[in-house]
Amino acid sequence: MKKIGLRTIKTAICVFFCLLVFVILKLFEFIPGVPDDFAFSWYNPFFAGIATAYSVHASKSASLNQAKNRCVASVIGGGIGILLITIYELCGGSWPNLQSVSLESLNFILPYLLISVCTILVVVTGVGLHQQQAVFVAILTFLSVTVNPNINVGYWQWQFGTNRILSTVIGVLIALGVNLFQFPHRYKNKNLLFCVGIDGMLLKDEDRFKGFMQYKMNYLNRIGANVTLFTTRTPTTFMPLLEDVKISHPVICMSGAALYDAVSHHYLALETIDEKTAEELFCVLERKRISPFVNQVHEDVLFTYNESLDNEGERIYAQGKRNAAFCSYVPTKAPKGEIVYFLIVEKEEIVLDLIKEIKKEESLYSKLSILVYDVFETNQVEGLKYVKIYSKAIESLEILHSYCRQESLDVVGLTSSSHSTHLLKNSRYAVALDCLHPDDLCGCSSVVSKDTPEKLFKEVQKIYHYNLAKYGKK
Repeated sequence: MKKIGLRTIKTAICVFFCLLVFVILKLFEFIPGVPDDFAFSWYNPFFAGIATAYSVHASKSASLNQAKNRCVASVIGGGIGILLITIYELCGGSWPNLQSVSLESLNFILPYLLISVCTILVVVTGVGLHQQQAVFVAILTFLSVTVNPNINVGYWQWQFGTNRILSTVIGVLIALGVNLFQFPHRYKNKNLLFCVGIDGMLLKDEDRFKGFMQYKMNYLNRIGANVTLFTTRTPTTFMPLLEDVKISHPVICMSGAALYDAVSHHYLALETIDEKTAEELFCVLERKRISPFVNQVHEDVLFTYNESLDNEGERIYAQGKRNAAFCSYVPTKAPKGEIVYFLIVEKEEIVLDLIKEIKKEESLYSKLSILVYDVFETNQVEGLKYVKIYSKAIESLEILHSYCRQESLDVVGLTSSSHSTHLLKNSRYAVALDCLHPDDLCGCSSVVSKDTPEKLFKEVQKIYHYNLAKYGKK
C-alpha cells in the first residue's frame, strides 16, 4: 500500500474543521430566539469542504495562491449573482428556480437571458482584476447562486449567495491555517549549503529539470534550505535550467573554476590557469598540432577563442557557441590573460596520446586538472571526446569554501557524476549514487541506489531536518 502523504492528512484535518464549524454554529440554535435553521442558512459545510480541499497544497505559496483565487472567485461570482437577483426582484419580478420553471408561462426566459449576459460580466470582472485563473470558479459560483434548485429550503437566493461566499471563505481560511501551521519541533539546518551536482542527472546540454527533480529542487528552496547547483557547464547551458528552478545561492560552475551569480549575471570568483602554466600547455598542444578552444572571462562574458577548426566535432561546437547566450565565440588567437579552461575536441586515441604527453612533464601535469567527456552533439564522427583542462586548484574548491566562510555555511555535496567527485571530497556531508567508483565513495555520509535517485533528495531533506549532533559526520 502506498504511503499516505502529508497533504492527504492535511486535507482530512481541514474537512474535519469545516464540519466542526457547522456543529459549533448549530449550538447557537439553542439560544432563545435563534431560528432552527440558523447554521445551515449562513454556513454550508459542503461548500466549505470543497473550498478547503481545493486550497490544500504541498507548498505554502501554492496554497496561498489557490486560496486567493477561490476567495476572489466566490466574491465575484456570488456578488454579481446576488446583485442580479436583488435588482430583478426590486423591479417586481419573481426569480425562478429549477423546481418552479413553467414552460406554459415562460417565466424563465428573461432571467435566463440575464444570466447569460451577466456571465460576460463575471468573465470581464475577473480579467479586469487580473484574476484570470479565478474566472472558472467565479462562473461556477455565479451559476450556483442564480440557477439554484434549493430555494425551497426556506431562504432566498441572495441569502444562498451570501452563504456560498461565507462558506468558501471559512473553508479557505481553515485550509490556510492548517497548511501554514509550523511544527515548532521541526529542526532546520540553516547553516548548510546544498550543492546539487547536476551532470550525472542531466547528461546533455538540452536536458532540463523535469517532474520529480524540478519539484524537489524548488521544494528545498521553499522550505528555507540553502540550495545551489554544481556543474561542469557554463552559464550558456545551465542558465536555461533556472527558468523553472529556483536556487538561493550562486552556481558553482565549470567544475569549480567559477562562482556565478545567476541573478546579476556576474562572476563572483574565478580559478584560472596561470600564464606560465598556460604557455607550457600551449607548447604541448602545438607539438601535437591541436587547436584548443581557449576560454576567458571579460566583463562577465565567457569568451571562447579558437584559431582553426580541424574536425567535425570542433565545427559543431563552434557553431553552437556563435549564437549562444552568455558567451561569445571569437575565431582567432586568444589574447594574453587569465585562462579559465582549455577545451579540446578530438578522437579518443589523440586525446589519450595528449594526456600521456602532458603526464611526461610532471611539473606541468601537477598544475592541471584534466576531465574527459563523450561528445554527444554529433554521430557523424565516432569516437570524439571532449577534454577540459583546468587549474589543479579547482580540485580543492577554494572559491566555494571562501564563499561559504563569508556566508557562515558548510558544504553538503550531492552528485552522481564521476566528474564531480571533488565536490564529495570537499563537503562536510556528501551524498552520492552507488554508480560511482568505490574509491570516489570513500568518506560519503550516505550512498544511495542508482535505481532510486529520489532517495538522493530524501537524504538531503533528512540532513536538513536532522540534528547533526547525531548524524554521521565525515
